[in-house]
Amino acid sequence: MPTLHIKVKVGDAEIEIKADGTLDKDTANTIKSVLAPLTSKISSAMSKDGASKDRDLGENDNGYTEGMNLYAKFRELIPNVFKYGQWFTSLDAKEAFHDTYGILLKSSTVTTYLRRLEEEGILISRKQGRLLQFRVATPLYAVIESRSEEPKY
Repeated sequence: MPTLHIKVKVGDAEIEIKADGTLDKDTANTIKSVLAPLTSKISSAMSKDGASKDRDLGENDNGYTEGMNLYAKFRELIPNVFKYGQWFTSLDAKEAFHDTYGILLKSSTVTTYLRRLEEEGILISRKQGRLLQFRVATPLYAVIESRSEEPKY
């Protein structure tokens, strides 16, 4: 029985397709539709001569974030996504960044960025066994409560 195995890796993004049996027209079209967004991303990245890792390669960036490097995007995103004071892990932050910008960061990069945000006073952290958790230092509800305590004139 013939086996088709396609593995494509671009930076941190990786896709693997395996198909056993005969390759009919419908299966080929399905594979083509799965690979189309990835190939367009590769060609747009290659058209940027010497694009660095910190330049944006996402197709879903708006004009505001277009010139921002990855850390600047991360620094803006995390306090907005986790603004209610909930504890989150580096995996949560990694998924939020990927969902927003379509860029998959390495886990070590995410941890480094989170530690930088902690050093800047934007985040606080705690250790639960082997798990390291973060949260926004001044959550939205704390800001709202402090405003409601102001005297009314």
